[in-house]
This record gives sequence, C-alpha cells and structure tokens, in this order.
Amino acid sequence: MEESLLTVSGLKVRIGSREPVRDSSFSIKSGSAKALIGESGCGKTMTASAIIGLLPENASADGIVAYRNRNILNMDERQLSAIRGSEISMICQSADGALNPVYRIGKQIERIARINGNDDAAERAEALLKATGITGAGRKYPHQLSGGMQQRALIAAAISSSPSLLIADEMTSALDRKTEAEIMDLLVSLMTTQGLSMLFISHSIALASAYSDSVAVMHGGFTVEDGDTADVISSPRHPYTELLIRTSRLERNPDGTFLTIKGSMPGSWEKIEGCSFARRCPYAEKICFSETPGWKYDGNHRWRCIHG
Repeated sequence: MEESLLTVSGLKVRIGSREPVRDSSFSIKSGSAKALIGESGCGKTMTASAIIGLLPENASADGIVAYRNRNILNMDERQLSAIRGSEISMICQSADGALNPVYRIGKQIERIARINGNDDAAERAEALLKATGITGAGRKYPHQLSGGMQQRALIAAAISSSPSLLIADEMTSALDRKTEAEIMDLLVSLMTTQGLSMLFISHSIALASAYSDSVAVMHGGFTVEDGDTADVISSPRHPYTELLIRTSRLERNPDGTFLTIKGSMPGSWEKIEGCSFARRCPYAEKICFSETPGWKYDGNHRWRCIHG
C-alpha cells in the first residue's frame, strides 16, 4: 500500500468554549492532490492551520496530524519552524493581504528563498516567476499586478523552498473563471515539475472534480465523507455530499425552484449530539439526532451516515 505523506486522524481544535474542528480525518498520498470541501464555517481553514502549525495563540489541538510519520501536534516551535515553509507551504486566500505592499515582488520572494537556505535567492526568484508565467513581475509592487498575477506571485513564493506539501486555501475564490482555471492548471503542472503534493481547500465541487485525485467533505467540524474523487462525485454516500453536488449542478425542485440545502452550518459554539447534518438532512431519522455515526467503508471510499 502506498504510504501517505500526510495523515490527519481525529483532529480536534478548540478555541475557548468553541470547537471549530471536532473530528477531521483524511490522508494525502505523495504526488497527489486532495480537495477539502464544504460550506463556509465547516472547519476547513482551521484544519489547514493545524496542519501547518499556525493556530491562534488561544487555540488547542488534539488528535494526529502525521507528516512523514511525525505528529505535528507534538512538535515544539523549533521543530515546527524546521518544516514550515521548507517542507509544508501555504498559499493564503487573500493575495493582496499576504503580499507586502512596500516591497517589490522579486525582493519578497528572494527573502523567503534566502530564509529557507537558498544562496542563489535572486536567481531562484527570477526562475520561479518565470515558471509561474509572470516574468518581469519581480520589479513591480503588488498593487501593480492583477489579482491573477498576485496569486501567481504567491505561488512562486510558496514553492521557493521546494516543499513536499502545498496547502492552497480558497486561493481562487476572488478570481474570475478563466483566471481560476489558469491558476489551477498552473498548480497541477507544478505538481509534476516540482514534485509537489497538494491540499486545496474549496467550497467548489467543480474544482474538486476537475483537479483532485481524492476529496474529503467537511460539515460541522467533522469529515463526513472521504475517497477517490471519481467515487465520491459519481456515487456520494453522505446526504450532505449528495446535496452539495446536486446544488452545484443547479438542480430544481418539482415546483421549479432551485434546490438548496436547508438550514445553516452548526456554529462552533453549539453542542452537537448525533450527526452534525441531522437537522438539515432530508433523510434524517430519530436516531440521527442522538447517535454519532461511525465510518462505513467501500474500498477507499468511506462515509459517516446510518444510511448508504
């Protein structure tokens, strides 16, 4: 069996009385792309923050986040610093917020490359900007670049240390469809040329279907379904996944109105008994509100639901 580069198992994140992540569980194989999807507030970004060791100061995390068989949650800051950026890198959602407005793009990438041990930082920055399709952008300031070019600059910065795992957090959400496709195509290309594995976080079923090898679905802080993308998209076993797919296809109800997922995501401050999706689920039974479902399996495909 192919060994996983990263395994997240039973991850819980608490911030005071809130619990934004209650049980996040999935794995990423070397050289593959994993999509982590779900509506806003489901725990995707907090899961990513735990993986790279950048949780808020008042947060605590339990469970396993095993990178190359080492549990990141047990590492001290010195150990985390040795892999953060160099082995695991992250592209944030907001490019204009992540780039320093007072420094030229090239200088920012040079600095990151130098911190991670590249003696030829200037040449490395130039080569990366060329690889990401924005040759000449190194002499410009962030405000002189379009949103798509800013994202390409962030990608260049993120891969400057040749990481093994790249986390992309909703990085195309502010881009138009054409630019979004260009950025995702670029990332897939870099996976081959740079030897990257990728975790990309999105609310988009379309992106997951087009660009991931496997997909994990989150709701209410729980991973509720996980498996090869083709299996999950063609044969969803959890009602939440099914409805995400159907609403993304703009299906209609018998009365002609668009199909929607009723209700809202449980808040991180709410106590959840039973299935996190029960109060929104059209198939919910009495037991769903009292019993937390365990995993069911069909090969590499697994889900948490009494049905299926």
